[in-house]
Amino acid sequence: MGIVIVAMVLSFTLIVVKMGLDYSKSKLLESGGQPADSTLLMSELQEMIASAVSDATEPLRERIDQLEQKQLSSGPSAEAPILSSGDTADSGVHPPEAI
Repeated sequence: MGIVIVAMVLSFTLIVVKMGLDYSKSKLLESGGQPADSTLLMSELQEMIASAVSDATEPLRERIDQLEQKQLSSGPSAEAPILSSGDTADSGVHPPEAI
């Protein structure tokens, strides 16, 4: 007898919860919103990322262009080259020697 009462209480609770969820969903759709499970398409995400990266890097590109124009307009540098003949660019990281 106790199992029947527990089953009836759980059934009633589930019915009330489902009705509440259905009501919330219908109100959301009536207000012009989208359901919570709507997803973003991959192309939309890629477009958003590309736009954000473009907006963030635009000032850097402009500054690089300014510096390049300044360097080109000043002509060849009269300073000594950074590396003299025979020197190589070395990162300072060397592989471990064999034992």
